[in-house]
Amino acid sequence: MIDTCVKENILLLFCDEKHSPLALFSNIYGQNQRMKKLKSQLAVSSKAKKRIWRKIVIGKINNQADCLIQVAKKVDESKLLQLIGKQVEDGDVTNREAYAARRYFLFLFGADFKRERYSDFVNSCLNYGYALLRAVIRRELVIHGLEPSWGIHHESTENPFNLSDDLIEPFRPFVDLLVYENFQGKKADVLDDEGKKLLFQIFFTRCVIDEKVYSVTDAVSVMVNSYLACLEKDSASPLKIPVFVAGGI
Repeated sequence: MIDTCVKENILLLFCDEKHSPLALFSNIYGQNQRMKKLKSQLAVSSKAKKRIWRKIVIGKINNQADCLIQVAKKVDESKLLQLIGKQVEDGDVTNREAYAARRYFLFLFGADFKRERYSDFVNSCLNYGYALLRAVIRRELVIHGLEPSWGIHHESTENPFNLSDDLIEPFRPFVDLLVYENFQGKKADVLDDEGKKLLFQIFFTRCVIDEKVYSVTDAVSVMVNSYLACLEKDSASPLKIPVFVAGGI
């Protein structure tokens, strides 16, 4: 089974009992110009990285604002997040991302909700959905010869997925919407197999890039390719960010 996955370039993600990634298996053989890609990652200027991160954060906050409209019809709250998004500076030095996230999760899941890793059922669902997305992004990075531990903003020496954790940000609201629609208010202790199957829909959720509709899986590939262009040009301009389909996914 594993050798078949290797031959077909299928990524294997192993999670623990709390649905957090435990081990990841991907194939680095067959990658083209891996050293050249690594050098371009190391050579990108601080100015470009700060502008890339600003663009990512703005995209995430705007998607959070759209998520509030689509699932909860919260217009005023959505406008507040859009305003926060306009305040993001290069490198997000004032940490508008975290400020927006705190407001967003309260708006979406209620005043009693607290975003934590394992505190409740909704958080478990979010974590599992994010883990699925993270794995797809990690796979795409490896396919393109990029080093996932060399991030744009995230730079923990203990995190082998820093770049994945950067690029995932604009995609997170798509998971949030899926969790809200399928699990909000549901009473359960653990995420069962049926729940996991529902969360696998994230791969087929529709989004828009440059006025073209993609599945989230294909959008990840588009974004990673655009990031490669950012490295080549030492600029944030080529970066492509997914947005919600107007009127719903």
